[in-house]
Amino acid sequence: MRERGAVRVVPKSAVKVALAGQGGPAAHGLVANISDGGVCVWTDGAFQIGETLVLQLRFAREPEPFQAAGRIIGASGIRMRRGRVVTGCSGPTPPVPNTPG
Repeated sequence: MRERGAVRVVPKSAVKVALAGQGGPAAHGLVANISDGGVCVWTDGAFQIGETLVLQLRFAREPEPFQAAGRIIGASGIRMRRGRVVTGCSGPTPPVPNTPG
């Protein structure tokens, strides 16, 4: 098994994501986990491997969304509840806010 380069963090509260691709319709999702190297999102959006996206992440108790750019590096194709598909996106990701807990 390949070692991961960054520690993945599962958010304690929901992090909502709006994803906008190149010319396609916007999609919405939830962060499954996040790290310095990227983010894993549950979404029903249709994106292609290598596609560049703009992500707007809404963290709990943060007044403004955090915007980041990324690139699709994988999609599981595994259907989750409510028709969601797991999608991996690499690129600069925001720091995970400190939450009491």
